[in-house]
Amino acid sequence: MMHHVLREKEIEVELNIVEDSKIESYKNEYRQVLLNLISNAKDVLVQRGVLSPKITVTVEKMLISVADNGGGVEEKHINRIFEPYFTTKEEHSGIGLYMSKMIVEKRMEGKLTLENGDEGAIFLIWF
Repeated sequence: MMHHVLREKEIEVELNIVEDSKIESYKNEYRQVLLNLISNAKDVLVQRGVLSPKITVTVEKMLISVADNGGGVEEKHINRIFEPYFTTKEEHSGIGLYMSKMIVEKRMEGKLTLENGDEGAIFLIWF
């Protein structure tokens, strides 16, 4: 489903597998988190009209990153981005990133963080 939308919006998706990891439990929740991070990146790239939009997913043994070239998260929002009901998008609930963080940190005993890179936002999932 997401593949079709990304292709329609002409968003390049790059998958880098440095060292594959295997998720033994919570596979559906993990899938939902990744889908949410990719969907948020897609929304930002479309909303900002980025030329040559790109999402890069990198898998390492204990770290997964989802990065985009959408310019990053505004500094005034960076400390609130995982708060429930906080959103910068119209007609969105602001619950997606909060739920993603809860899934990763409470259920999977990992950590979900955000940083701004040179080209855009980078969400990091640590296990």
